[in-house]
Amino acid sequence: MLDSDPISIQFDIPATDHLGKNHVEGKLRFMADIVELDWRVRGNVFRGGNEEVKTIYLPYAEIEHVELTKKWWKIRDLILRITSPALVAEIPGVEMGKMVLVIDERSREEAKKLESLIDYKRSMFILDERTKRIEDLKNS
Repeated sequence: MLDSDPISIQFDIPATDHLGKNHVEGKLRFMADIVELDWRVRGNVFRGGNEEVKTIYLPYAEIEHVELTKKWWKIRDLILRITSPALVAEIPGVEMGKMVLVIDERSREEAKKLESLIDYKRSMFILDERTKRIEDLKNS
C-alpha cells in the first residue's frame, strides 16, 4: 500500500509582505521512491500573472524531519526540513531548508497519512545504508 499509492498535498507559502510579494503555491507528491515538489510564485498586482511551474525532486534521504501542526483540532501546516538547504534555496519563504507549508483544506485528509509514510521511507533508507556499510566492512 505504501509503495503504490502516492500522497498529494496542495500547499501555500504565505507572502512575505502585505502586497502579496513572493506568495508561493504548489503541490507535493510523495511517490514510491522520491518526493516531487512543484511550485510557482503567484502573480500579484505589480508583477502580473503567475510564474512558470518549477519542479524539484527530493529523495527521501534528504527529508530530515516532518511535522504536522494543528489548530483547533485540524491539520493546518506541514513543517518539512530538508538536509541540504541548497535544494530548496530558490523557493521564497524557505529558511535554511525549513519549509512551513500551509496545507489546503482539500489535502488535509491526505496529510494524515504522511507521517507514517515518511517514517517508513526514512527507516528503509537507514537500513539500506547500514547494510551497505556492513557489506563494505565484510569485503575489506
